[in-house]
Amino acid sequence: MSDMTMNALDFLVQLAAGALSFWYAAKFLQADFESRRWAALRWAALYAIVQFGVSTLTEGWKPYERFFAIVPQVALLFLLSGAFFEKDKYRQMFVAVSFASGWDILRFTVSPLAHAAFGAWGPAWAWAVNEAVARGVSAETVLSVMQVANDAALLVIVAGCRVLQLGLLALCLRGIVGFFPPKDYALRLHDSLFLLFPCAVALVIDLTVRMMALSADNSALMLVYDRVPETLLLLPMTSLLLLGMIVSSVMLFRGLVQAKDEEQKRLLLEQSVAGVHREVEELQGVYADLKGLRHDLRNHIANLAAYVQRIAPQNNTELSAYLGQMTDAVARLDFADDTGNPITDVIVHQARRDAEKKGVAFAADFHWPKDGRFDIYDVSVILSNALTNAVEAATREISVRSYEKGRLFFIEAANDFTGTLHWDETGDLPVTSKPDAAMHGMGLANIRRCAQKYKGEMDIQVTEEDGQKRFLLTVMLYEKV
Repeated sequence: MSDMTMNALDFLVQLAAGALSFWYAAKFLQADFESRRWAALRWAALYAIVQFGVSTLTEGWKPYERFFAIVPQVALLFLLSGAFFEKDKYRQMFVAVSFASGWDILRFTVSPLAHAAFGAWGPAWAWAVNEAVARGVSAETVLSVMQVANDAALLVIVAGCRVLQLGLLALCLRGIVGFFPPKDYALRLHDSLFLLFPCAVALVIDLTVRMMALSADNSALMLVYDRVPETLLLLPMTSLLLLGMIVSSVMLFRGLVQAKDEEQKRLLLEQSVAGVHREVEELQGVYADLKGLRHDLRNHIANLAAYVQRIAPQNNTELSAYLGQMTDAVARLDFADDTGNPITDVIVHQARRDAEKKGVAFAADFHWPKDGRFDIYDVSVILSNALTNAVEAATREISVRSYEKGRLFFIEAANDFTGTLHWDETGDLPVTSKPDAAMHGMGLANIRRCAQKYKGEMDIQVTEEDGQKRFLLTVMLYEKV
């Protein structure tokens, strides 16, 4: 096959690799272009031209040509990602190194396949030539057909191996993308080093094996397969294991990020519970004082009314009106909801007042369980977070109720809402739309944690009827684990 054909094939492969690298970078970085298609075309063209030029220049620099090809490839990908996307040096470096290492290490997967294909083609071609000669075909015809067939076989084998290499790389990159943290996660230096080390190990092993192979009488890698047939299996296994190591490191990193996030949420929950403990102690004292104050004020007002009636039975209009206003003011100290527990009384009363300030209807039918088998702190976290979210979202109505079924205790909070809910990656919980997401959006997660302490769970249902959206939160509690 002519050099021009091989060069054309190599350029097409580099174009395909460039398009794949653009897709890969787009999964990690924020776009900084208007037309995605035009950006992808420019990226792929620049990548192919530079890579083709570098491979042409370094082709004769054995045994170090791979090293001098990889370094420009990493630099090229880093520069392209900075030019086409918003700059994020740690993510750019990971994109560049992981792509280059995956592409290069996969040569060990496809080169044994090419060796096996060429090995099978030789005997098949020899048989075909012998048959042609036996049937009286002229030597000139056999030679001409041999040249065309060999060129075609070489093109098919090389192209097939390159397509396989691209396909395996795409699967590997898809795995990395699937397990990598979201784009809004800010990589730091130690995160970047943790992710880059496996990629660097793969590249170093790749270069080491190639130089060892080329150092044996300066022979090609294909001859090593003949001398040590075991390498036909060991090298593909090594390359796939190295790729698996890279993907596994990304999976491990995501697990560490999630564990760190869970730890942060746990600490926030503990702080929230500690704050609730303090507030509960204060509220219990305030609640007891209010009950005594209401009782004393009613007695004082009743005594003043009797006294005024006795000393001025005819001219007490103004005093009676004043005492009536005092009676109304004391009546406002009474909680409209008697839930059976002073803490939940206060929570429901506060939510009712906040709803009334917004002009939202509030209906409550919440009652503390008869046997009181649940920790008031956990129930207060559930009830407080549920009502806080409901008051923030509702525009027309809010309802909260509780009921028991055997040993099960249910809490339901419902409200209407407008706009669109955004869900987390698992699709289980809505996420906050507030700018400071790290300090908000913890309410539902805290509710779920409290429910799970009592072998329970939380369920969310979103419905729409006559253009009215409704959010229903149901929390089930059983007994403490």
